Amino acid sequence: MANTRLYRENITFLLAHPEAFADRTAPTADELNDTVLVHNITCALNEDGTEFTLGDSDTDDSLTFCSKAGISTPTFYNPTVAMEAFRDADVTATGEFNEAFDLLAWPDVEYIAILRVGGKSTDTFAVGDVIKMVAVKTDWGTDVVGNGENIRIAQAFLPNDFVNWNFEVAA
Repeated sequence: MANTRLYRENITFLLAHPEAFADRTAPTADELNDTVLVHNITCALNEDGTEFTLGDSDTDDSLTFCSKAGISTPTFYNPTVAMEAFRDADVTATGEFNEAFDLLAWPDVEYIAILRVGGKSTDTFAVGDVIKMVAVKTDWGTDVVGNGENIRIAQAFLPNDFVNWNFEVAA
């Protein structure tokens, strides 16, 4: 039996407007494939400056007189979503770099950040795909500049009270 390896080409990053989903707890493949309200910016993102993780949950460590010692109850998820996109030399060009910039540069914009591992980023979403979703809100995008490096924009999103982790896409 051969090992199957996942490579960079098998990751998809999306930013979706919240209104893209009738029910964000159960997104459909058709909703994820909407090219107006859902933006695939995978190829504009810098791998070193992009993060999509779920940290340890906050816990309530309150005990009753009947609780076992050391018991804790998870309360809130702690997602971390940060994206760093390359900038286009031509700010008027139509392309993925300028699309990513327009999505990441401005504060107080709400999105649902979505990650899919498996399948090329150009593949359409299908029933059975497993995704991770986090509601986020933008802060001011930050320019990332360095001597001899391409200019990028970084966005460290603020979590916005919704996590749908390892959801299997339905019809």
